[in-house]
Amino acid sequence: MCLENFLHKIYLKKFLNPLNFDFSACKGLMMRKSNSIFKTAFVSEAGAELANNDYFAYVEDDDFACYVLASGITDFETSEAAKEVVEHLILSFEEKPSMSKSTLLQYMNETNERLLNSTHSRRLKASVIMLVTDYEKFRYVAAGNVRLRMYRQGRFFLKSSDMSLANDLIEKGESYTPLDKHEERHNLYAYLGKKDFFKPFISKVQKLADADIISLYSQGLWEHVDEQEIDEVFAEASDKPQESVDFLEEILLSRQPENLKSYTVAAIFIDKIFRDPERERKRLLYIKIAVIIIIILIIVAIIFYILDRIYQDKVQDFESTMQQSQEFMANGNYKRAQEVSKKALDLAQELKRNEDVKNIQEDLMILDNIVQADIAYNEKNYSLAYEDYMNALKYSSGTDKEIRNYIQRRLHMIENRLDIQQFLLLGDYLFQNGEYDEAESLYLKAIERASTVHDNEGRNSATAALEKVYDKRAELRKDAEQKLDAKKQAALNDALKRGDDLLAAGDIEGAEKAYRDARNLSDNPADRTQTDAALNKINSARDDKLNNAVQAALKKGDDLLAAGDIDGAEKAYLDARNLSDNPEVRIQTNEGLGKVAEARDKKILEERTTAEERQKLFDDAVQTELKGDSAFESGDYASAQMYYMTAIEKFSNLSEEPKVKAIQNKFDASKSKETESHSQKADAEKAEENARNFYIEKNFAEAQAAATQAKQLYSELGMKSKVDEMDILLQQIAVDSMISDSLK
Repeated sequence: MCLENFLHKIYLKKFLNPLNFDFSACKGLMMRKSNSIFKTAFVSEAGAELANNDYFAYVEDDDFACYVLASGITDFETSEAAKEVVEHLILSFEEKPSMSKSTLLQYMNETNERLLNSTHSRRLKASVIMLVTDYEKFRYVAAGNVRLRMYRQGRFFLKSSDMSLANDLIEKGESYTPLDKHEERHNLYAYLGKKDFFKPFISKVQKLADADIISLYSQGLWEHVDEQEIDEVFAEASDKPQESVDFLEEILLSRQPENLKSYTVAAIFIDKIFRDPERERKRLLYIKIAVIIIIILIIVAIIFYILDRIYQDKVQDFESTMQQSQEFMANGNYKRAQEVSKKALDLAQELKRNEDVKNIQEDLMILDNIVQADIAYNEKNYSLAYEDYMNALKYSSGTDKEIRNYIQRRLHMIENRLDIQQFLLLGDYLFQNGEYDEAESLYLKAIERASTVHDNEGRNSATAALEKVYDKRAELRKDAEQKLDAKKQAALNDALKRGDDLLAAGDIEGAEKAYRDARNLSDNPADRTQTDAALNKINSARDDKLNNAVQAALKKGDDLLAAGDIDGAEKAYLDARNLSDNPEVRIQTNEGLGKVAEARDKKILEERTTAEERQKLFDDAVQTELKGDSAFESGDYASAQMYYMTAIEKFSNLSEEPKVKAIQNKFDASKSKETESHSQKADAEKAEENARNFYIEKNFAEAQAAATQAKQLYSELGMKSKVDEMDILLQQIAVDSMISDSLK
């Protein structure tokens, strides 16, 4: 297909120059093309299809260049649609080069009619994108799902949109499936070969800049290579477009997709755009013309202003009066608005402005009712006020929203004053029957209504009733808290005794769990002191046990090393290292591991005599590296570092520098992971502290959230005892939360 396109471009040039005219004589006229640098490269293959159904061609003339990519739409093995589309569009462009919307639309419509009137046995259809440039700017026209992406300074700048149902659903937010995988991606509403309602997309004119890159590609590529990968290729592109398109093809073929359709990708590297040397002179000419036009327009405007001023003087009094009326209504001064509107009505009748007379009369009907209603409202004659406001509301259906809002607020205030007493009576009944929450709700509504309508007497009555509810609720809460405190104290003593028994029996974890249970039962300072002392005993017992285990492991390592068991000694020292993060233990284990390394090196040097033994040393170093990988994957980053250090030393003795560098990277990664692990542990401890503080403050919702976060972090760190501890705390929070809710 690449050769065919190349030959096709030669054919186009011959076809467009049938007289074999020598263009070298016109070099002086080729200013745009000769003063710009556009590089184009492409690749187009059939994929898994029998024939390539894509077609790409371009032509670069003196003043314009045109690039066209088409992809045939067919259910059969081959289609000539893409080739016919590209040939016709290129030839149409050569006959009438232009970037105007109307011309590009004419190209597309003529090509569409050509496909519809084709004599082929099967109906021809194709997706197409056509890009036209004058070497300073460009515009493209598209129909279907052939795509364009543009890059500026190595970054994505703009792209075309598929004319498909899938793209519309995604843009409307009705589907979240990626476009490249959407089942409706081939359901196109615009393509060449469409009988009715053919409407291609025509872009706006876009300015070009030096170093811009434009890529065109078909369905065969974008179904298997996503946009991010394409962006990365062009972000790192050299000045050779063929390298970029070849690299994209390599990415596509490396996926080995099944049923790969024909694919094409073209890249246009714009190293230098055309800059018009006469632009400044043209700009000055345009400015002169614009100044002349502006002067003419000013003169015409002055004439019209004088004529309009004569007319405006005749109606100034009327307009001023109407303005005053509108301002009074906007400020809610309907009495003054009524007076001024009557004056405006007289002026409108004198000027015979019938439409204004009608509008003012409608406003006066509203204003008259509002003024009468306000008087009745101030006199507390709410029935009459309600009737007048309703009449005003009926006449104000087409007036200012602020007037309707004012009337509705007044009606709402009248209704509220009548409702306040009903709230108070029903609230008193519920209080007598022990339904305090419902009574509180009604009293609060009464207060809210009274505050809205400034009913001080109603608000004071509701406030006094609400105080009775709060007093009664405080009394009930005090009784419940006293009973709860007695139960908590008994449970705390039982938990402490159980912890002492378990600690005496050597069950440190069980004792700690019992002491934690006791701690979670009370936030009393005296109880806290007692449980803190118990937990300190746990820490002391655990430290003694851990120290004994560490010393035993170190001694075992020394004994094994003395007996010549180097691997066993190394394992013993690593076991001791994993038992404690204490710096002193680290120093001891490092010394032991150093002795192991020395012993192993000595043994290796004694045995190193042949190439076969060198291979054995190499395999031993690889095994050490694999041990480090295993420790890294299991989260034992400290052991992983030791294994990697040993492997580095072994490979260094064998002069394997590439392996040394690779393992050094692994060592750095394990060191970074160990730092992250310590940071995560600190975050878990901080979350646990927050949970316990919130629990003490009885902020159960925040306490539950913090405890859940701490449990998740401890679980990721593999600290089972802390996970169990957080489970106990979450259970206690849930129980106390239920008790607190039952008391409200």
